[in-house]
This record gives sequence, structure tokens and C-alpha cells, in this order.
Amino acid sequence: MSRYALNKLVWDIQHPEPRTQYEANPEAFLARYDLEPEEVAAVRTRHIRAMWVLGVNPYLLRFFQLRHGVEEDAFHAALEGLTYLDSVKDV
Repeated sequence: MSRYALNKLVWDIQHPEPRTQYEANPEAFLARYDLEPEEVAAVRTRHIRAMWVLGVNPYLLRFFQLRHGVEEDAFHAALEGLTYLDSVKDV
């Protein structure tokens, strides 16, 4: 698992230029990062729960949720029953 690369990706797309590149060609942008297939799939499908379990920082995940139009109820439902410890269990 490449927790750092996944967090770096989510951090990078907060900023206008990388976000524009990501939106223009998501596959090429994702290929720049050393991500495992399950990490790529989680980002592609906006799978909030998977991203949390894979270790995306909670603040970055919140940004991702808001930026990608994941509804508030869906965001909370995806994280139901999880704790911060679930996102750092392999650290």
C-alpha cells in the first residue's frame, strides 16, 4: 500500500493546476503516482469508505468529498462505524 502517494494525490488535486490536469485526463494523472490498484479504484469511484481505510487523511478526504460532489449523507454513511484508528491501523 502506498499511503503517502494516495494522500499526495488528494493533496495535489486541491490546487488549481493539478486539479485541471486531473479533470482533463484522470487516467494519465493517476499514473503519475505509485498507487496500488485498490487505491486507484477507490479514487476513480469516489469510494469514501475505501479511501478512509486506505489511510487518506480525514481533512483531505473531506476536501475530496466536497470537491467531487459526494453528498453529505452519503459521506457520513460511508464512514459509519469507523474510527480514526481504522485509517492508521497499518502505520
